[in-house]
Amino acid sequence: MHTMRTLLMVAVVLACGLGAAEYFVAPGGDDAAKGTKDAPVATLNRALQLATAGDTITLRAGTYAGGQTISLPDITVQSFAGETATVKVPNDVERLGNCLWATANNVSFRRLNIEGGFFYALKFELGVTGGLVEDCRIYGSGRDCVKIAGAHNITIRRCEIFNSGLRDNSNAEGIDNVNGNYMLVQDCYIHDIATCGVYPKGGSIGSIIERCFITRCGAAGISLAQASGLQFYDTKVNPEYYSCRDCIARNNIIVDIKGSGIDLESALRPKVYNNTLVNVAQTMRAGIRISGNNKGGNAGLVKVKDADIRNNIIVIGAESRRPAIAMHKDSHEGTLTISHNHYHKVGGKPLFWWEPDNAYNLDLAGWAKASGEKEAAEGDPGLDETWHLKKDSPCIGKAANLAPPEKAGNDKPATGKHNAEDKPEAGPAAGFTDDYDGNQRPEAKDRKPWDIGADQTGADPLPAPPKNDTPGTGAKTDLAKPGKTAGKIKD
Repeated sequence: MHTMRTLLMVAVVLACGLGAAEYFVAPGGDDAAKGTKDAPVATLNRALQLATAGDTITLRAGTYAGGQTISLPDITVQSFAGETATVKVPNDVERLGNCLWATANNVSFRRLNIEGGFFYALKFELGVTGGLVEDCRIYGSGRDCVKIAGAHNITIRRCEIFNSGLRDNSNAEGIDNVNGNYMLVQDCYIHDIATCGVYPKGGSIGSIIERCFITRCGAAGISLAQASGLQFYDTKVNPEYYSCRDCIARNNIIVDIKGSGIDLESALRPKVYNNTLVNVAQTMRAGIRISGNNKGGNAGLVKVKDADIRNNIIVIGAESRRPAIAMHKDSHEGTLTISHNHYHKVGGKPLFWWEPDNAYNLDLAGWAKASGEKEAAEGDPGLDETWHLKKDSPCIGKAANLAPPEKAGNDKPATGKHNAEDKPEAGPAAGFTDDYDGNQRPEAKDRKPWDIGADQTGADPLPAPPKNDTPGTGAKTDLAKPGKTAGKIKD
């Protein structure tokens, strides 16, 4: 029965692919034309009117009016190869809430500049399953740059996301994901964000933020995760009202953040691995902050449970009075797994808070005794100007090897595609052996320790911050290996 159903699905997909059309849009086009390469239409709106499910819309270089809704499944909107098209709306016109709005499954955006929107530059609507945003620049939004509103299996890779909250900077994330499961954000350059760089909240399950460069955020770099209104939680799968479940932040470089480098709030089994956090907690919170949240109503107090925090570098700037890591009152339950983190305070000693015992401004020894952290160290981590480890860094070879003991998890490419009849699939497996640059760390069978922080020494690093002419961090994702990269894009 399963085999017959699979064959039928393949036949349907092939049939759709054979009938798929490509429509072209160009500044000198004519909306009365057929939309071919030689006779393009003039507007994205007209191309969407002509398209049917499974079609591709290709934009030649130029600027096009946004405010468009993609309501058919399996549509791709992309720039012509070797060119860049801009889709744009103002961010101060209320009727233009989104520059682009995906309300159907498996919509893909490739190689586009997406600018403006009264609320969001790009939105994936409630109920959508599957979506891909690749090699895009998303910026200049009224509030959030990207809004994921209860949409699942959204992949955002190799994108530059910046300048959020130009109309309203009070709640304006780079990526705001409310109750969207299995979001994958990788190899993105996220900067100049009014509040948080990226978070999966509202009960998001299995989301991963990896290999991103995040800088200049007004709140947290990454939050796993903040509170949402109780109406946004799916209590069938999340009756405890956890803000996120089984979400991961790994191999990220996070620099110059006013609040936490990484926040953990009301999260179930959050994993924070091999991140490099520099000049974070400039004015508030902590390098890494662990906090419960009293959500009221049927939820009440929801604590972080079974947090796993290993192999991170945390550097607090000379002017900051905030702790490198803070465990707040009524904030955690279950097993706290914490080890092999390296702490540094420029011009002094790092401080730690353990509020369950009203212990503030602890030194590392006091923190280790209170938290049970093993193999922690302090002092200058030896970072170069790109926040990679120098050859004489004390962090080399001092991390726990977190490679999976054997191949596990989903081996399918994280394309954003999804069959709406099936249960949502997770993205890459939780285990990993790469670093920020896409270079390989030792595997478990090698029994070699890793380096602390986002990069593993001994291979070519990516420039950080990224070059202006490279998408995202400059990494080139290898689709044959989900969650892996093939190193930097060659100049």
